[in-house]
Amino acid sequence: MTVPRPRLLTVGEAARALGMCRTTLLAAEESGQLVPARTPGGHRRYDPADLDRFLGRAHTPAPPPPAAAATPDAVHLGPAVRAAMRPLVQALEADAAGVYLAGDGGRLRFGGAFGVPRWLAERLADAPAPGVLARAHAHRRYRLFDPADAAFPEPRSTGHAVAVPLCADDERSVGALFVVTRSERGLPPAELRIVEAFGRLVASLVGAQRRVTDLELRLARIAAVAAGG
Repeated sequence: MTVPRPRLLTVGEAARALGMCRTTLLAAEESGQLVPARTPGGHRRYDPADLDRFLGRAHTPAPPPPAAAATPDAVHLGPAVRAAMRPLVQALEADAAGVYLAGDGGRLRFGGAFGVPRWLAERLADAPAPGVLARAHAHRRYRLFDPADAAFPEPRSTGHAVAVPLCADDERSVGALFVVTRSERGLPPAELRIVEAFGRLVASLVGAQRRVTDLELRLARIAAVAAGG
């Protein structure tokens, strides 16, 4: 008799099976430790056997996992970023706002946005960060820029924009935040201060999530070792 294959699990089901939150599960995927299947609609599905192998690797002595597994670059913040950017876009009556997060070597990677359509977000995720955002991150200073000159977020962009570093409590920058608006007046000083303050808040959240992700990955490995007795 043919034994039916186990049903593939959704993101939520896989996270519960591993005893970790969705963010940590997606961070493990980002670091290459898990590779889910995809439905025709693009949704992730996880094979229970792959989850067992993921936990089973904790039984084999090995060097510590790459640091990238717990860096902001590896933390999957897309939905959280979109939710966080919404009030900023609405308060400033902007077109869009989003963040790029620094990974290994300081390289910036698109982390999510509000007001950016899905097709464009996918394109930005595959492309290098614009130079103006890289400079804001490297020099820890905001940069005003012309979206048309930068061809960002897309080649036909118009209006005014600013890039601010993601710095919390005067620590190093963990990325850059951008805001794009079509307003004739651009971004006055009061609104620039709002964007900078918002950047510090996002930096604090990224740092906290990085620590949570690192802790949960460690706890998952400890739990796997304990279960193996």
